[in-house]
Amino acid sequence: MKFPRGIFLVIILVFYILTPYIEAVEVDGPTEALIRSICVENEDYGFCYKIIHEKLKAPTATLKELTALILHTAIDQANDTYIFIDNIFHEWPGPKEKTGLKTCHAVFNREITSFLEIRFLFSKKEYEHMVKTILSTAKILDGCKTDLLIPPYRNLLTEKKRVMRILITMSAVSGYMVKNGKASLLGSIVTPQYFIY
Repeated sequence: MKFPRGIFLVIILVFYILTPYIEAVEVDGPTEALIRSICVENEDYGFCYKIIHEKLKAPTATLKELTALILHTAIDQANDTYIFIDNIFHEWPGPKEKTGLKTCHAVFNREITSFLEIRFLFSKKEYEHMVKTILSTAKILDGCKTDLLIPPYRNLLTEKKRVMRILITMSAVSGYMVKNGKASLLGSIVTPQYFIY
């Protein structure tokens, strides 16, 4: 029996849409403990926990593997936001708001560059320098002010900036844990000192 071509394409489309949900991996106890140790330090535990679980491809992961995953996700987010701002320039050429957009555009360009450097430092095992660079990205992000923009862009850019801030915190916490060789950081001085929002 031969399937009509349309039905075959629908089946493939449904499979493609459901693949991210099928790929969800059940993690083991030690990996789960690492994820919780990273996320408990964050302003949005649920988001942190969800993003790691969505990106994780294996049931076990070391602290270094989780850190690499977080750094990769931060680069993707910074790049996505940079492109988002670039698209706003083409749709909305208001002169007053353009200054704020140019600033945010430059900020996310610096975030991309910084996280590429962070990933390089991580690969070279220069953890001390890596953590200092991660902490500097939080200060860079503060340069993007979303209050100048009019809706709907303000809300979207504010959310993208919030996600980036969470990823910076996740990077700092996991980077600090890698630097110190400890898989827990409860009650650390890292987040309160550098990430007051």
